[in-house]
Amino acid sequence: MLRIKDTMEIEKGEGGTAATIKKALIAPLRDRWTVSIPPGGEDWDVQGNILDHEYHIEAGRRERVAEISKKWFRIRDTYGVEVEPGGHDDALVLAVTAALDQMAH
Repeated sequence: MLRIKDTMEIEKGEGGTAATIKKALIAPLRDRWTVSIPPGGEDWDVQGNILDHEYHIEAGRRERVAEISKKWFRIRDTYGVEVEPGGHDDALVLAVTAALDQMAH
């Protein structure tokens, strides 16, 4: 059976879902993913080139949450995650980044 969307859930340590990551059905120019954060959380939009580790995460399409880039390093298979200060869960950003890396490869 063919899967239309890739999906992965990030679970909390104490149980329950921290976030659900889904790949956009149609993204003609670049990779697009949505991170749904359960009740009370604002969903995140991920856009850019996931395979090349050049993308950004935004909340509500206007507030930058993090930028992921390989350009900052000369070492192969290394990339950085710059989380914007203020209000976002750093651990969740890193978990989303690791999950996207697994889903894209």
